Amino acid sequence: MLELKMEDCVSREDSFDLVSVLRHEGLTSVSVSRLDQLVTKALRGSGLSRVQVVLKSLEILSENEEDLQNLIELGLTAKVSSWFEVVHVLLTSDSQESSAPLLSLTEDFYDYFLLLSRASLPVCQLSVVLLQLAQMALETKIHFPLRLEAVRTLNSVLESLSREQRRLIQNHPDLSQILWQMAAAVLTAGDYELQVSLSEALCRLTLRKDREQRANQWFSSRGISSAFCDIRDGDFEVDCRRFLNFVNGYHGDQRRVYTFPCLRAFLDSTELFRPKDEKLDEFWIDFNLSSGCVSFFIDEPQGFLWGSIHLLKDEVDHFSVQHKHDGCTVAETVLRVRLSNPILHHNSRGQTVELTFNSEHQRDLEEAAGRVFTKEKSSTHIKGPGGSIQVHCPSAGRQSGRSYSRKKPQSKSQLKILPLSSPGSEEDSSVTKTPRRHSAEFLFDQIIHSTPTYCSGVPLGVELQISKEQTEEFGGRSSPLKKEFLSSNRKRAAPESESSPEGAEPAEDEEELFEELTGPLEEKDESVVESEAEPKSDLTSGVTAAFNTFKSQLEQNFTESWKNVEAEILLSLKECQQHVSSLLTAVHQHRLLLLQRFDISVNDQLKRLQENSTSLNSMNTHILSYFHTEMQRLGSFCDEHLHRLKTLESGGSSMEGPASQ
Repeated sequence: MLELKMEDCVSREDSFDLVSVLRHEGLTSVSVSRLDQLVTKALRGSGLSRVQVVLKSLEILSENEEDLQNLIELGLTAKVSSWFEVVHVLLTSDSQESSAPLLSLTEDFYDYFLLLSRASLPVCQLSVVLLQLAQMALETKIHFPLRLEAVRTLNSVLESLSREQRRLIQNHPDLSQILWQMAAAVLTAGDYELQVSLSEALCRLTLRKDREQRANQWFSSRGISSAFCDIRDGDFEVDCRRFLNFVNGYHGDQRRVYTFPCLRAFLDSTELFRPKDEKLDEFWIDFNLSSGCVSFFIDEPQGFLWGSIHLLKDEVDHFSVQHKHDGCTVAETVLRVRLSNPILHHNSRGQTVELTFNSEHQRDLEEAAGRVFTKEKSSTHIKGPGGSIQVHCPSAGRQSGRSYSRKKPQSKSQLKILPLSSPGSEEDSSVTKTPRRHSAEFLFDQIIHSTPTYCSGVPLGVELQISKEQTEEFGGRSSPLKKEFLSSNRKRAAPESESSPEGAEPAEDEEELFEELTGPLEEKDESVVESEAEPKSDLTSGVTAAFNTFKSQLEQNFTESWKNVEAEILLSLKECQQHVSSLLTAVHQHRLLLLQRFDISVNDQLKRLQENSTSLNSMNTHILSYFHTEMQRLGSFCDEHLHRLKTLESGGSSMEGPASQ
């Protein structure tokens, strides 16, 4: 009957009715066992919403401290941990994507773990919960916001513990291995906020006096371990920023987080300010490769905590990196990011974020922005005057990326280049520009001309060694000869227009006229060619020089491609190593969990054996006492009859004496 009532409540997704049923029937081992069967069946199927109903009902029950303690004594913690283990398997399964219901269910488990931590859980149960949260944070196959929320939940649980509980947890032997893995993840996490949360967990799980010894075991670099030991609990945010800046800079080109000091930040026309902390020396901007976002903390006057801004890769429409120098102020580099969805900040909203940096960071900024917002394999950057770049992301906005308010699925972007001269760099326009000719095409056209010429006053073999940027400049700017021609042509055209009766304009554009006059060499007038140097007499030498230049460019392209492939292979090997390490960790933790269950089972059996032995000893004592009593009674009986026999014998002998006389 109880099972039918519970099934009905879950089918109707009515957690309050389920609470009423449980309270009416009583919180007993039978009701908890029925809940366990219900959740296990739902997890095997596709009834994730049914599991959420059960968790919601348990959350309502756990608000009462007496009910919560009763549930814990009935073994609820072990059952919730086993349910969460199944959810962990579903999240890492290749056969099932991380659907929205599964993500929501995982967050409900986080919330219930926080409720459980309010009770006085035994250390053995508390350690299992902390291990599962740590494993979730370290699993790279899991949706990134869930990993971040897992380690934040872990820190919240640790913060809620009493001093005695925290001391027992810090000395728990099962946590030593997971602490080593968390320390390793700090170096490769690829997201600053995840690094901060992992560092916080390491500090909470280690005693201050043991921190230096532990750090030397965790980190191979003495500099990193020393920087970690410099983190003070009272100034955690500031000291942890120094530590992580050192860690990320230590890895050089292999780093997964780029950090730069910002001079100014704007959301459209609203200026964003750094947090008001006198110990915070810079306005830091973090470029996070693993989470695919640019993040930074800002001042939040109306709140107790710092505010934060996240520019997610999947929500970026396009971005540009521009060099600015007006001759009066210090040269600056501006990163401008156009989002597909607006950001709300206080009473203002905007879609364009502009971050200004010192120009000395321009090269690293271009690299960091490209690695965060684009796909390295398929993206190419168009460089314009002053070293600016613009990248267009047409698939932005289809799905939201990471959100710290949770419940947003993640998607990948398809990227396309937008030419620099397009209004899209400053406005929202889709106007494109016809791409300029590639340098190889330019060289080939020079080869097939009937007669080699000098176009810039330098030898032909040198002129053909034109880079891509020089070709763009050649196509986008007027040559001195062209400027001189246009100037003189305007002087000639002026009197002609004055003498025209209707003031008509020239029949042809001046630039088109110049192109006609300076076309093939055979059609040029001798007066125009006089300023050019004489061509080489040997055509073969020009062709050979052109092919040598073309060959050198191909060799350079092949070398760059090989370096890119080598870097990708090294990165893939590193990621494979991380996956194998995570798998081994999961196997190890699963074995520890099984060993713990076996230990509990063995202890229960030993306890029962001891009770049975005590009972047997008691029975043995009673039996011995009984036999001793009976033996005493038997002895008394024998003594009594023996005495009577002796009495009879003595009486008989006395009678025989007188008779004989």
